[in-house]
Amino acid sequence: MDCTTARRRIEEKVDGLLPQETEGELAVHVAACPGCAGHEAALSAVGPALKALVETRAAEKAPQLDAMWTRVSAGIVERRKAERRHAWLPKWFWLPAALALAVLALLFYPTGTERSPFNPRSFDVAVEDVESDDATVALVDKGEDLPRVIWIIEDAKS
Repeated sequence: MDCTTARRRIEEKVDGLLPQETEGELAVHVAACPGCAGHEAALSAVGPALKALVETRAAEKAPQLDAMWTRVSAGIVERRKAERRHAWLPKWFWLPAALALAVLALLFYPTGTERSPFNPRSFDVAVEDVESDDATVALVDKGEDLPRVIWIIEDAKS
């Protein structure tokens, strides 16, 4: 095994990614090569040093982290309470709206009429020309029971 391959495998070993089949071959090379042995010793020392540094920094920041976690957990609890408080609104909002619509429909539904609904296609329409170039008058008349409607339609100006 050459030193380039050995150094790559040393890094894999330190990271815990080296397959067990190649550990024996790497150990033989490291025992024979002082450069690779020094590289392995240096990389192996980095892990514990970083762990000690992280533990020291975590101990220094523990009060701030505890206070932050307290605020975060309180916010989570408050949000859950608010969601439970308003959870019924989307589920049941349609019910009063439908009820109000039904009441309005019943209030404005015509009752007591014996005539059948009228169809606009059955109207007799008479169009009369007014002495104006700006408008057309349409008179709709459908018998004595129904109202007389007059539409004034303004012509588009060129």
